Amino acid sequence: MVQLDSAMALVVIDMQNGFCHKQGSFAKMGMQSDPTAIVPHINQLRSAFHAANIPVFFVRTGYNADYSDRRPHDRGDRVEKLGGLLRGSWDAEIIDELTPGPQEEIINKTRNSAFLGTCSLEKILKERGVNHLILTGVGTDVCVESTARDAYQMDYRVTTVSDATGTCNEADHLAALHALRIFGGTASTAEVIEALRKLEL
Repeated sequence: MVQLDSAMALVVIDMQNGFCHKQGSFAKMGMQSDPTAIVPHINQLRSAFHAANIPVFFVRTGYNADYSDRRPHDRGDRVEKLGGLLRGSWDAEIIDELTPGPQEEIINKTRNSAFLGTCSLEKILKERGVNHLILTGVGTDVCVESTARDAYQMDYRVTTVSDATGTCNEADHLAALHALRIFGGTASTAEVIEALRKLEL
């Protein structure tokens, strides 16, 4: 059973058009993560965290117009040929179903982990006194798992929400959740909300 504390934050990872929309760059490459099943769960969590006055952060991938901030070994790949994930483009925007509100901070990154390629996430978490991350978003086996592993190694408590994360196929999603059992563990949306309710009592 998940245990929560007041020093936590909800983190929504890469729920943007490029990864999740049928017209996004990853769909064009046959690698789209279908957000249909997880969007309602993420929105439930957002509502519950806002009601408890606990911060919600969106993290998204976005690159310079010339891709100069990408990994050198990735340069010239299919993402660049499609003009995908450029900062300020539609591809890099959060999907309409999860449009961030004014109280939700958006943090840009250029690497799989939300702690690399961004200078602000760790700083903001420290300023807010956050030491427990509740992770949602895509892909479970790539950016979510990378963020969870780094957070765990940086001494954060980590909980990955099993039904508020997703990736291109169920097998990879389940394999990532299995791996993450030793990097903070996993819980369902219902379990997180119930733990949050008990925290408020």
